[in-house]
Amino acid sequence: MTSEGMRPVPADDAIPVQITEAIARGAVRPVYPVIAYPHAAGGGDAIAGGVVYRGSRIPALRGKLLFADITTGRIWYAEMKDVLRADDGDPATLAPVHEVDTGLRRLVEETFRARGGRGDTLPGVAAISGRGRVDARFAVDNAGEIYLLTKSDGMIRQVVGLK
Repeated sequence: MTSEGMRPVPADDAIPVQITEAIARGAVRPVYPVIAYPHAAGGGDAIAGGVVYRGSRIPALRGKLLFADITTGRIWYAEMKDVLRADDGDPATLAPVHEVDTGLRRLVEETFRARGGRGDTLPGVAAISGRGRVDARFAVDNAGEIYLLTKSDGMIRQVVGLK
């Protein structure tokens, strides 16, 4: 994934602690993310959380961090060793991410229409997804298996394999 649309951290990233409009006491420094994706066509609008896969149905994903974009429904994973390595205090260090081709948006659109949804697109609008939001979220059961919840079509889907 490219860093298109992402900007470098400012040289002075201290944030003053405002007591009043005119008085500041001290400063805090942000803790930076270890994974990022741009708010552009190659990324999305907002992260839909993340889960480390601990189930048994999909051995290829075991121990990987999966996360998605809420509006577009795009899903990525990162190797946990890379995530931990990127947690080095340097805001420029990010773990590599890999997209999982799920076809989720198409599936949600088809289900939305099959369940009586009307209109040319899914409900909602966002900057990157444009008209129509998938509204994806993750859930995990006691066995560590992953479920995708998609608000736009009202479905809960168990993830059972990779394409």
